[in-house]
Amino acid sequence: ILKQVSSLNVRCAKLFAKHMHVLEQRELLKSNAYGIAVGTPNRLSKLLESEGGEGEGRLSLKHTELVIIDGHEDRKRFTVCTLNDTAPDLASFLQKGVFPELARRDNIKIAMF
Repeated sequence: ILKQVSSLNVRCAKLFAKHMHVLEQRELLKSNAYGIAVGTPNRLSKLLESEGGEGEGRLSLKHTELVIIDGHEDRKRFTVCTLNDTAPDLASFLQKGVFPELARRDNIKIAMF
């Protein structure tokens, strides 16, 4: 996804465990605004959870317009929705982060890519 949106010239946050520790990512999100954030369901869920105060240094979905779920099948035909390691995390991210925000306002779209 990042390669395909790179021509848009929008700041992108890579929110994966292998890139930075979660505390470093909290600080990054606290001090910068990003047009696009990409991460695993587990890492996004961790960044949604408040640590040390409501909304402080964490991922916010307040201004989110589109949540894209990577539907790519691996060679065993698993996706983030069907893989035992990621499906519960995806459900948790949607339930704790996306759906409550969707209940507050109706302009969030969810798409499979």
